[in-house]
This record gives sequence, C-alpha cells and structure tokens, in this order.
Amino acid sequence: MKTSKLKTFPRSCLRGTAILLLALFTLAALLWLYQDLESGETKLNLDRSQSFVLTNVNVLTMNDQQVLLDQAIVVRDGVITELSPMTQVTADDLSIIDGKQAYVMPGLIDAHVHVLDRSYAKSALAAGVTTVRNMGGFPYHLKWRKELESGEWFGSRMVVSSPIFNSIEQGDPLAHFRVNDPELARQAVRDYIAEGYDFIKVYEGLHAQTYSAILAEANTLGVMVAGHPSYDLMHKNLAEHGALRTFEHSEEIYDGFLAQTFDDSKAETAAQFFVDHDVALVPTLAVNRELTRLSNEKYEYLQQTDQAAITPFARFIYEQTSFKRWLNASPELAAYNLEVDAYLHHLTQLMHERGVTLVLGSDAGALTGLPGPATIDEIELMVAAGIAPHAALAAATVNAAHSVDMDQQLGRVAVGFQADLIVLNDNPLSKVETLRDPMMVIQQGRAFDRADLNQLQVEAHHHSGWLLSVARHLNYLLFG
Repeated sequence: MKTSKLKTFPRSCLRGTAILLLALFTLAALLWLYQDLESGETKLNLDRSQSFVLTNVNVLTMNDQQVLLDQAIVVRDGVITELSPMTQVTADDLSIIDGKQAYVMPGLIDAHVHVLDRSYAKSALAAGVTTVRNMGGFPYHLKWRKELESGEWFGSRMVVSSPIFNSIEQGDPLAHFRVNDPELARQAVRDYIAEGYDFIKVYEGLHAQTYSAILAEANTLGVMVAGHPSYDLMHKNLAEHGALRTFEHSEEIYDGFLAQTFDDSKAETAAQFFVDHDVALVPTLAVNRELTRLSNEKYEYLQQTDQAAITPFARFIYEQTSFKRWLNASPELAAYNLEVDAYLHHLTQLMHERGVTLVLGSDAGALTGLPGPATIDEIELMVAAGIAPHAALAAATVNAAHSVDMDQQLGRVAVGFQADLIVLNDNPLSKVETLRDPMMVIQQGRAFDRADLNQLQVEAHHHSGWLLSVARHLNYLLFG
C-alpha cells in the first residue's frame, strides 16, 4: 500500500512551515498597512493665508531684553517684512489681526525631542513650539518632514538627525546604527546626509577612532554633529577628536567629566572645555526630573502624566524598560536620584555662569514627557535653577536656532525672518508660566488661534495604533 507524501512529511516541519507562512503573511499585512495608512490627517483648514498684519502688540524680539511697545508686525508669504510702531505701519492691502496689547515673542525651538508619531509634532505646535530637532532619526521622519513642508498637515517644523551612531557592543540593534570600523562610519555619514538627514547624532558607546572619523567626515561635508562622546574620552583627549555642535544632557557631564561625583572643580574644567571649543549644552533637565519623580512618587506621579498621548507601542516598550526600572527603584536609588537631580540644576547654572551657551531641549518622547508641554517644563526648570528668564528664553529661541543651522531664519522677531511667533497674554520675562496658555501661535505665517490650538491638542491624542507603529519600524529594520 502506498503512503501519501503528506503523511510521511514530519509534522514538526509542517508546523514550522505553517508558522513561517503565518509570520510572512503577518509581515506582509503590516507593511501593506504601513504603506496604505501612513498618512497625515487634520480637521484644521489647510488653506491658510500667510500674509497679514498683526497689530497692537508688545514685542520681545530676543535681540535683547527690551520689549517694544505698541508695535505692528507685517507678514508676507510667511516672512516678516516690517516691524514698526503702530503709527508707522503701511500695509493697507493685508488683513489685520488685532493683538489687543498681547505680548509676542519668537516661536520656541525644542532641540532635543523624540518624535514617535505625527501626534507628537502636533502636541509641540499646540504649545507654541514651532520647530523641533528630532534626536533619533528614521526614514519615516524624513517622510513626515516632507509632508509638513508641503502643508499636508500641521505640526512643528522638524530638523531630523541621522539614526544614532553607536558601537556594536553597546548599540541597540533595533534603534541604533552600530559600527566599529572608522571607514564604514565615514561612509554611513555620507550615506545618511545624501538620504536627507540634517545632521549626525553620536552616542557614548563609540570607540575613539570611530568617533573621530564621524566628526571628521561630518566636518568635511559641512554638517553638524550632536550627542555625547564616550566617558573614557571625556577623561582623556576629547579635544583631539573634534567638537560637537551640542553636547546633550547635563547628566552626561555628571556621568562623564565628573565621574559621578559632585565635584565643582571638575565641572569648572568641563565648562572651560565647552567655552574653548564653542560647544553648546542641551541640559534636558525635564527628563531627569521625570525619572526622579517616577522613582520617588511611583504610580502617583505616573497617573498625573498624559499617558493617553503616548503611542500604545511606545508605552508598551516603556512599561517593559524605563517605567519598570524607575517604578521598581529602591528607596536608596530614589533618594540618590533626588540628590543627582538637585545637582544637575546647580551644574546647569554653573555652566551658564561660566559662559557656556545653553540650548533648550526637553528629551520629550524618551519617558512620560511630550513635545510642547515638556518644552515649557524645561524652561521653567531652567528658571528654577537660577537662570534668568531671558536667558532661558534665549536657549529656546536664538541659541536653539543656531543648533538647527537656522539662526538667520528663526529665533528672533526681525525683518527677513520666518514668521514663527507666539502671542501671549503676559510678558514672559516677568511671568514665564504664560507660555502654558498661548493666545495664538504663528508658524511660517500661518496663524492658529486658541480654537485651532485646542483642536491640535485633540489631534495630538489621535496617534498611530499598535499595528501601524510596528509596521513603521519593521519597514526601517528590513529596508533601512
């Protein structure tokens, strides 16, 4: 009697084949969803005039600390063409927006965020953050940046880093470009810039020669590098390897230059290095305050955060990693975090007093914070650390504009600059908390009144679901 081939085929092979086919089908479905659903949408009117006159306003230009009273700002095609006293303005052909004696300053720039979804860019714009520097780039960020530039939906302008460069030993295989070979690193710098990434981000795991090669290649191409070098290099010959545009996190100074000691003499040496090599510091006090509160207040703090605005995929990852780590922190670790958090505020003020340029960055998207609200948190924490309000606002405007290579377009209220503005009820120099409730936000001449900002906040809670988030990242892992 003949036995069918099906019966003689091992059941384990059949089972394995079925699982493989199911996995391939699921993957195909996810990628199809990504291609089909990965598009922006908004209920806001996309057809907005970029030309008008904003009248009866008091203007903090950020050229200095002076507030210009009773001014008018003329905007044509998204650019400021005139800033004059009310009695001198001439623009009869344009529509008028009455500022009703409100205060106007440049739109905020958050130079360290992680935009995990389009909703995060909407959250930022709703809070008056007109530009963000995304510090962990993926191909979908280039897609979103293009959509924003073409006006397909509204959100903060995005400046996008390369995928993060790290060593093979220490890099995250799901999120970092891992490299040890200097020549491969140089080629990757060239490739990423050719693909459209705006700058290069480096991480502390990189070996010295690789780190040096990345900075040298970026310098040849005329692009900036931001991030943090290895702690070992901070103790030795960091200056020989070239300078970053911005050094991320005051905590990295504490961990690296200070070797986790509260040693102000070492901090003084670090400050001198920053000044001598024109390296700006992005303190990211907000994210350290988040982890400190998580470790000390546990779920009581977590329940106060806007978890509904975090994408489900990101929230799942955090619950298995960073949330879990800090929620389970021992009393000793929680107390240590409080001590470090207080010292980082002191350290940031010390760096500022010694002449180090501060650039505002919240690290929103790394824990519970969201771009926009966390940006304002960062400004308030800088002020609480003893930094004058004007200096904190400069970190979020003129200084941050330099960190995105747009200091001749953004960061000031000036003729020839982009009309990126925040209209506020009070003077932010005397009442910094007024930033939490802007009357109007203007980005590239497009005005969003309070009702528009409320709608953006609603849309900031309409984020990608599980499948789309996973498909988006699978697309990167499979196709780069």
